[in-house]
Amino acid sequence: MLFTPYLTVHRHHSIPGQVLLFSTKTGALVLLPEEDFTALHNGETENEYIEPLSEMGFLVQDLEAEHREVARYMEDINRHNPNLTLAIILGMECNFACKYCFEGKQKGKKVMDDRTADQLISFIKGQFRPGKKKLILQIYGGEPLLYTKRIIYLAERLKPFIEEKGAEFTFTLISNGSLLSEKVVEELNEWGLDGVKVTIDGPPENHNQFRPFKSGAGSFAVIAGNLKKVCTKTKIRLGGNYTSATYRNFATVLDLLAQQGISPDKIDRVSFNIVMQVQDKITSNEFVGGCATINEPWLRDAALHVRKEVLQRGYPIGELGPEPCAVEMDAAFTVHYDGSLYKCVCWVGHEQYKIGDIWQGVTEDYQESHHLLHWQREEKCQKCKYLPLCFGGCRYMAYQRDGHMGQVDCRKPFLDATLESMLLQDLQYLHGQISD
Repeated sequence: MLFTPYLTVHRHHSIPGQVLLFSTKTGALVLLPEEDFTALHNGETENEYIEPLSEMGFLVQDLEAEHREVARYMEDINRHNPNLTLAIILGMECNFACKYCFEGKQKGKKVMDDRTADQLISFIKGQFRPGKKKLILQIYGGEPLLYTKRIIYLAERLKPFIEEKGAEFTFTLISNGSLLSEKVVEELNEWGLDGVKVTIDGPPENHNQFRPFKSGAGSFAVIAGNLKKVCTKTKIRLGGNYTSATYRNFATVLDLLAQQGISPDKIDRVSFNIVMQVQDKITSNEFVGGCATINEPWLRDAALHVRKEVLQRGYPIGELGPEPCAVEMDAAFTVHYDGSLYKCVCWVGHEQYKIGDIWQGVTEDYQESHHLLHWQREEKCQKCKYLPLCFGGCRYMAYQRDGHMGQVDCRKPFLDATLESMLLQDLQYLHGQISD
């Protein structure tokens, strides 16, 4: 048995005599005595750890077979994926004036009409093919809670159809949280609401500057008050976007929320990320100060700092592991309010990246325009131990950098600089294996 090539190996003074192993392919994390790691590395065939390490994907019989398996990872995902997932933009109206909104100048009084909604229902029914077990709708805007009647209109017609097939229907909201009342949540729960992602940009002084109401008034107090009322009625996923100037005190917002009863046990996940610097003219918001690449040096310290602050406070975060891009998922689409189809919400309004519409269906040429599986053609990707964590990186970030998405957005420098620290954070705060 051989160690998988998709393995990171870490030795640290906080874990003396042990080696920390992480599989980028499976997301498994394990501590192994140094002498056993050395023995296995040297080819020992009689060792108590061989069976469990093999089951977790750390030991394999054939390195080339392992490379081939990762190379066809997306093919296997698409073959076995039981879900149909659609991000749906019901309209472009919003009651906020966020400084960095990537939809930028596209915002306004543009809304999905009845004709488009009915065709969307027909499109979804046609896409929910035999073998599918779950329909997941991710409802966007603008602000989706300006369109609650439309949400219910879709759910009324789709939920019975899906359940008659013995499958599951759910939807989530990506909301600014200002309209998230108990009444709305209770009403939407009846139709399959499975959680709301709400963005809070750090403590009030920062959040109110970056995410005010259109009037200019601060929105933090309204959102926090709403979360306090609904956090026991639906899953709450906290998002937030920091810059190089705001990340240091960003997670202190969790202390304020906890004081209002929005404790870690009432939050499904916290996902604080960078503000992306948008440079294309279509979505231009004229904001300057975001991040143009994940490899900007300041981001390494920022990402680790913010992550640690969240974990220290006991709030849940996403697990480290493979995260396939929606662009390469066959059963994942974004539907704009006008019925046009895209592969990601980031691309709405970019006509060159439209992949069809809900009347004519999906075109085949998007595979070329979106450079599907471009990471398979990059020699530097093929043997990279981080490939399962990256798969070519973010196409939208590559587009902002190059004006197209033909080149991979390599994350190796970022992972080289941060992964070990993230794993040690997990050992300490999630598994209690080490202490300060």
